[in-house]
Amino acid sequence: MSVAHKFRAITLAFSAALLLCVVAANAATFEETDGITLERDIVFANADGYELTLDIAYSNDSDSLVPAIVHIHGGAWRNGRKSAGRALEFARQGLVGVSINYRLSGVALFPAGVFDCKRAIRWVRAHAAKYGIDPERIGVVGGSAGGHLAALLGTSGDDPYLEGHEGYLEQSSRVQAVVDHYGAVDFLRMEDAPGRMRHLTPDSPESLWLGRTVTEVPDLARMANPITYIDSADPPMLIIHGENDGIVIIEQSEYLYEALRAAGVESEFIRVANADHGYRPTPEGATIIPSREEIFAKEIEWFKKTLSK
Repeated sequence: MSVAHKFRAITLAFSAALLLCVVAANAATFEETDGITLERDIVFANADGYELTLDIAYSNDSDSLVPAIVHIHGGAWRNGRKSAGRALEFARQGLVGVSINYRLSGVALFPAGVFDCKRAIRWVRAHAAKYGIDPERIGVVGGSAGGHLAALLGTSGDDPYLEGHEGYLEQSSRVQAVVDHYGAVDFLRMEDAPGRMRHLTPDSPESLWLGRTVTEVPDLARMANPITYIDSADPPMLIIHGENDGIVIIEQSEYLYEALRAAGVESEFIRVANADHGYRPTPEGATIIPSREEIFAKEIEWFKKTLSK
């Protein structure tokens, strides 16, 4: 073999090896523990060149279709990522657990992140048979920004403004149950009571997500408000909020709860005593009531009750 041919062969071999490394780096990974399979980093969408991934956990022993719970992370719409741990928590309860990523405000403005969350719901429905999911029993849960998104998915159903234009559009993005942990609701009323954070400034998380100062775009803020879309057909919603929350004032959850009740939507509101944002004990050293363990138990109880056949 000539030197040129040898060089070409080496180059091709190196390129093939590099391609395999890239594919391996981007491929989903599988883990199995105590009869539960966890698949990480599944690409469920490519949105304008940005890969959206999810983790999914499910029991290997289930012989019937079960509900799926989709977890949406918080982080002020500008930080955070999916949590395999949350997916596993639901799988250990006999459900299929899913945790998703969505485009943050540094990547794309509202309503892009909502499009992504709804696209994830449609992905779950399209892959229901593969993972043993009952496509008519999908719940959604989130905290803070994730709580806002969970509530928005619950009330907006198949609303065309928030649906997006790509990915399994033959499937519905409706969910059948919601748990909202201390999520924002009405951006224009985030400062109705004293708190530690300013929300109506140009650099607030809400303004950065909308792309303009909240007060300059009241119509856009209204489109991001879960209350805007409420009707009597909305799924059951459990709202949990710390009474001492200094980031998202508890009044935000009160507005949502009152609107749901007025529309006749099944709902429950749990106020957590001595709890700041994220259920951090406040004042320091205080005991939050209910406890974190009790809050999680209430979350699971809500999903099992509302998603039971």
